[in-house]
Amino acid sequence: MVVDVFIHEIKGGSMTIKKINELVDKLHEMGVKQSQLAWVQYTAGYDFGLEESYKDMMTFMKDKEHFKIVEDHRALELSDLDKRRVDIVYKSFKPYHLSDEVNALALDIQKKTNELSQILNTFRFKLDNKSVTSVDLAQILSNDENRENRKQAYLAKNQINQPMVDGGFLELVEMRKKMAKLNGFDNFVAYKLDHEELSPDIFENWIEEVHEMLPEMEKMRSEYAMKYLGEENLMPWDEAYVENQLAPSLSKNVDMTNYYYHLSRLFKSFGFDLNDYNITYDLFPRANKSEWGYNFPIDTQKDSRILANVKNQFHEFGVLLHETGHGVHSFLNDKDEKILNMGISGIVTEGIANLFGAQMLDPLFFKEFFEDDFEQVQAEFESIKKWKKMNALRAVSRIFFDQRFYTTDNKNLDDVYKMYWSVQKEVLNVEPGDYEPPWAFLIHHTTHPIYLHNYFMGDVTCEMLIQTFNKSNGTSKISEKPLEFGKFLYEDVVKPSGQYTYGELFERISKEKFSLKYMK
Repeated sequence: MVVDVFIHEIKGGSMTIKKINELVDKLHEMGVKQSQLAWVQYTAGYDFGLEESYKDMMTFMKDKEHFKIVEDHRALELSDLDKRRVDIVYKSFKPYHLSDEVNALALDIQKKTNELSQILNTFRFKLDNKSVTSVDLAQILSNDENRENRKQAYLAKNQINQPMVDGGFLELVEMRKKMAKLNGFDNFVAYKLDHEELSPDIFENWIEEVHEMLPEMEKMRSEYAMKYLGEENLMPWDEAYVENQLAPSLSKNVDMTNYYYHLSRLFKSFGFDLNDYNITYDLFPRANKSEWGYNFPIDTQKDSRILANVKNQFHEFGVLLHETGHGVHSFLNDKDEKILNMGISGIVTEGIANLFGAQMLDPLFFKEFFEDDFEQVQAEFESIKKWKKMNALRAVSRIFFDQRFYTTDNKNLDDVYKMYWSVQKEVLNVEPGDYEPPWAFLIHHTTHPIYLHNYFMGDVTCEMLIQTFNKSNGTSKISEKPLEFGKFLYEDVVKPSGQYTYGELFERISKEKFSLKYMK
């Protein structure tokens, strides 16, 4: 009947799931408060009640009457879209109704995560007995001709390894392992992937595909090492330097106080006017502020905030474009579809952000910075794009290292180092080095475990979207028709993304299943 069809097209779902929407509205309010508290902790180092806000949310989620509402709705005759909405909510509430032990463990995990993130956010590396920021280290790694100086800058990042282990990182890993078992999963990786509606099988052939590309990858790396270093082997502290030799314009000094103008003109070319969105930026380093880049989508279509750490070099726009991509995405989502927004894959969100981050190397963005030597810079940036694509599959080692914490029994920091080198050998055929590799500085191990694949799979998604669009529009790159691409991104990716699992959405757009072929 027409009335029935109309009802099922109401934003947020039909009247049949009104009680579900009321639950989610309250949950959303608590989520907004929690996000605001997290913003303060990450930008200023103050904890004004994050743990208490998590407890409040847990109390709401484990309420038996609330869960009964959700369970009762699963038994109703619903449209496909309302079934999707109810399933998303059920998946969120169910873990809080397994046992008191699970709920107590969840609180312990959150408490330990909060403690460790405080250590990470307030820690500052030292070089030559002086405190330095991550931005300072990045500039040494990119620009310093002295290889030993670059090595010391790289290894400075391992200073946080022991404090994180002493602070209880390995205990946190064990808690997460226990949580997975209590939820009926073989390991924490499977537990997290199930939450993301992904199968563990998705990683099945990745190592083989890396090994396929490894000879060509190593050939290029060796050639550049010999050209720019006079050495056959490229070490981790050489990579940013080689990138800077390939494209020295990446390190051009720029006035970052004019960042908003440059971000605005790029996004406006795709049809997205930043002036229409309430996005707050906190961009410059200071004490007790996290040294990473984040977007806090506080409240959909109302409040989005960006934390970053930049100084004065062109390449830092990559982070700003990426995080602004997140911010714009949070305003493109529908505030009235709170439930479907909960179902958007992290791969989609990171893919959209990566897509805009990559525009830093497109003339649409960089031309205004390099008008006098445009052709030279364009050649540089084409070289760096080839370099990045050739090395893209190296991210697999970092993804598997993160996963291996949850299938390995690490008792101390030395065990973690052994695990690190084991993964490096298995994935990239790299022999153990004579140094302690930095790893704990990567905040995802602590706050967002089993998340790193989202960036890599997001890049695969970007390549798929670009190729799909170019094929349909007769273009060679999306910046030839940016307005049309912006419309395609909104209509084909953003609007339907919560309605489908990631695999379904990928196949719906590309007409084929997910594959790493787009990265080759």
